[in-house]
Amino acid sequence: MTRTASRLVAVAALGGLLFGYETGVAGGGLNDARDLSYFSNDSLLLLSTATLIGALIGSLAGGKLSDTIGRRDVIMATAALFTLGAFSSALAPSLDALFVARLVVGLAVGAISVAAPLYIAELAPPRSRGAFVATFQLAIALGLFSAYVLRNMFHAFPEGWRYTLGVGAVLGILLSGAALLLDESPLWLELEDGQENPALSLLGDGTSKRGDALQTLFSLAGRRGLFLCVALFFFQQFVGINAVLYFASTILSDLDFSFGLGFRPGDALPFAIVNVAMSAVAIALIDGVGRRPLLLFSFVASAAGLLVVAFGMILTSSGVQIGGMIAAAGCFVFVGGFALGIGPVPWVILSESFPIGLRGLAIGFAAASHWLFDGLASPMGLLLGGHIAIAGVFVFYMVIAIAGFFYFRARLPENRGLTLAAIDKRGREAAALIRDSRFVHYAVTTLVTTGGSLIGFNFAVTALTLVLIAKSWSLSPLEQGMIPSALVLGLAAGSFLAGSLSDRFGRRYLLMSTAALFVAGAFGSAIAPSFYWLLVGRAVTGFAIGIASPTTGIYVAEIAPTAIRGRLLSFEAVTYGIGAILAYCVGLTFDPTADGWRYMFAFIAVPSTIYGLVLLPLPESPRWLAANGRMRAARRVLARLDEPDIDGLVASLASRDQGTEADDGWPGMLTKPHRPALMLGLVLMFLIVFCGWDMILSYAPTVLMEIGFEDTAVSFIATLGLSIVFLVMTLVSLSVIDKAGRKPMVVSGLFIMAACLGLMTIFTWMSGTSGDAMRWALVGVLAVFVGVFALTLGQVGEIVVAEIYPQAIRGPATSFSHGMRSLFALAFTLTFPAMLSMLGLHFTFLTYAIIDVIGALYLLRFLPETKDRSLEDIARYWYRRVPDKHAKIGIPSP
Repeated sequence: MTRTASRLVAVAALGGLLFGYETGVAGGGLNDARDLSYFSNDSLLLLSTATLIGALIGSLAGGKLSDTIGRRDVIMATAALFTLGAFSSALAPSLDALFVARLVVGLAVGAISVAAPLYIAELAPPRSRGAFVATFQLAIALGLFSAYVLRNMFHAFPEGWRYTLGVGAVLGILLSGAALLLDESPLWLELEDGQENPALSLLGDGTSKRGDALQTLFSLAGRRGLFLCVALFFFQQFVGINAVLYFASTILSDLDFSFGLGFRPGDALPFAIVNVAMSAVAIALIDGVGRRPLLLFSFVASAAGLLVVAFGMILTSSGVQIGGMIAAAGCFVFVGGFALGIGPVPWVILSESFPIGLRGLAIGFAAASHWLFDGLASPMGLLLGGHIAIAGVFVFYMVIAIAGFFYFRARLPENRGLTLAAIDKRGREAAALIRDSRFVHYAVTTLVTTGGSLIGFNFAVTALTLVLIAKSWSLSPLEQGMIPSALVLGLAAGSFLAGSLSDRFGRRYLLMSTAALFVAGAFGSAIAPSFYWLLVGRAVTGFAIGIASPTTGIYVAEIAPTAIRGRLLSFEAVTYGIGAILAYCVGLTFDPTADGWRYMFAFIAVPSTIYGLVLLPLPESPRWLAANGRMRAARRVLARLDEPDIDGLVASLASRDQGTEADDGWPGMLTKPHRPALMLGLVLMFLIVFCGWDMILSYAPTVLMEIGFEDTAVSFIATLGLSIVFLVMTLVSLSVIDKAGRKPMVVSGLFIMAACLGLMTIFTWMSGTSGDAMRWALVGVLAVFVGVFALTLGQVGEIVVAEIYPQAIRGPATSFSHGMRSLFALAFTLTFPAMLSMLGLHFTFLTYAIIDVIGALYLLRFLPETKDRSLEDIARYWYRRVPDKHAKIGIPSP
């Protein structure tokens, strides 16, 4: 590379300096202002959120602008934004003004995180592109280092935090002046002028043109790079770097790394020094060793460092003096390993991995994921306190690092020495080998099943708040049972109406309407001035759940390809588990707060609003459209879903081979061919409730307190652990549900759950609730029960109910099944406290064990296997059981 090009790359990398400096300021200068009582912890969280929101918007806008006006102009514009935001932050007279200023800074940080790596990669020659893009990460590390140094320098000054914020403006001015030396990217100029560059001629398919950029981004070739970069940023943020910086003061509190320069013990400055040094080493190695080996080694080193940190924190909690030094050493290993690969490699891959004609837009999307994950990962360290809890956090991050190693060992290609055009060509050739893409189905299902998180959150938060409300309002056992019962009563009403409403208005529109109900139920419960007001608020929320749950299952079943229908129908259970975990995290956060249960209810209003928005781009169910005679619309939806045999599927939908019109709707459910399917659905719904799962769902903290965990926080944490088990096993089931089959999974699961309940019966009968060992043994068996339920009945029951009903009765039959499940659950919630009081824990467990055994025997006899059968084939199965029906509707006998 020429001196001129090297100079241009160095100037562009200065954007990373501002990036890192402002990131360091967010965790330094603003903390100092908080410590001086300029604002509270909540205000600090609000300001950090403003920066992250701005960065998310800035990265999306910066990518599009980089394609439209050029890379150089975006870099120059962000320098002005940095200057404006930094000056405004330093001089802000109020919290509101500071919020706006940090939002402006976030816009600049987001835009520069796209424009700088993009510009550098397009100037650098292939043999040294990795090193030059890695200078951006080095500049980030230098920016962090500078922020820590200046924070220490200005710490003793009155309002020194304002000086720390103001220095960012000086850096912005310097970048603005240096940007005058930049030339525009020659690659962008070629695209802008529409000329044919010899390097671009390798493409040969028009991808150098930007007219269909968004469509190309989500094509097979485009999304391959997008998913890879999003995964890289996920692991970069969730591997624990934010937690290390957050816990620096705890880990280094007894160690003095001030070097006689006046730096405060416990400051993260030593980590910043290591970060800078190892980032420089990464620059030297990345084009010689390669991206892939460097990243994999980085994951190994980071995992080792995290393990040492956790070990040191455990020793510290035990009073071993050397524990602090061991934890600090582990942190240095982790930070060094992170800076060697996990820090710089994602930015390098980001700059290389996208089709040439839409690099700005694509990099903007991927960089936005960085800021999204940053916002999600940063608060994790704030949830728990104490050395043991911190050790657990670092063990979790170690597991993430190990998972990252194996994931990228299988998925990350090596780009060392390749031109951008050659990387593009390789990606398109790999995409061409994929004949049957299911991306659209996965994307649509992911969006529509986000409602499951609202359901999981509301059920879990009901269990959490029940303990707190009972203490606060001195509720009787009957009144305690009425709170979850109100939720279930509303759920029953919504469930019975869902089928008719979804058949009348469509699956998508009905789901969108529930978002407002979720918000109303959240705020109605949060501000409840009386017990009966609270019951109404929970009933409204239950009504929304009752509509959303069966309608989501119908929608997913009707869009899903046969080969992966079980997997897609399992997505809601995954989001359900995520919602439950979120509820317990929110519960732990607000538990110490006066009337914290009100904040727990109110929190769900935000994701409820987001849920309504994410449904906007979804298509309507093609089977619902066909059932309503809208065949052309059904064709368009099938085309959007990448259906390979549109004509064949449309012909199948048009044949109405499920039955006659007289068999449609609610009356048709009780006709002879439909009764067996309806009975099977009701049995599955009964088992889901009375297998013992609803005992965990609605009364887990109560059961744990009955076992002997009297401390509310310990009970919440144990329940959180059970929710994590549920989520993990739900994820496991995704990989086996379409291979093992529905019937063997649900039958074996019921027998295993019965065995778990039998063990719990024996434990409680023999030992009561005495002894910590016995209590934790019961929790262990309970965890196995939860895991098996999530793997088998919890998944299979919902999947089969969504599959087994013919199109003629799918809406009302699914609605009726879910409505009856709600009534079963209502009976459960009303009777469980009294049952527990009268029979004791051991007889309660035994009762559910007997139900599980009987249910397993019934399903062994009557449950058909629906794996690898289309919805139309499943409908024919029921009709073939009734010979006189064949002649009536023209279906050949098997």
